[in-house]
Amino acid sequence: MDSRLPMGVDPDTQFARLRTHLDEHGFSDIVIRKLSGYPAAQTSVDAPLVQAAMGVFSKWANITSVMPRIGGSAPFYQFTERLDLPLVFNGLGHGSGAHGPNEYMLIYPHKDSKVAGLADIEKSYVDLLFALAEPTDQE
Repeated sequence: MDSRLPMGVDPDTQFARLRTHLDEHGFSDIVIRKLSGYPAAQTSVDAPLVQAAMGVFSKWANITSVMPRIGGSAPFYQFTERLDLPLVFNGLGHGSGAHGPNEYMLIYPHKDSKVAGLADIEKSYVDLLFALAEPTDQE
């Protein structure tokens, strides 16, 4: 069983609650083993990194959609909690089939396509670094 926990929920506490629930309902014979676990992570939309990413997306794609959570999981808290660094996922290209044998990413999209190819994606990352380095009104 895989659980993706919301912000503020401790994996060890949830594991203990699951064991207690099973025991209280007559399922003490079920063996559960924790293979791994980590808390959720998030970065404020007001963080300079997020604002810079939104600006770059507006420039390159003329769209800005902010999704505070993603469906996948990984130990992102290593950045946000342990290192106290902002973290943002972004990308302009198109791909599908993540982690599967049919995973792909467009390198050279059709000339009339509005999807970015690899060269434009790389340029957008450079723009993101420049946008993040620019002084803000708060400094």
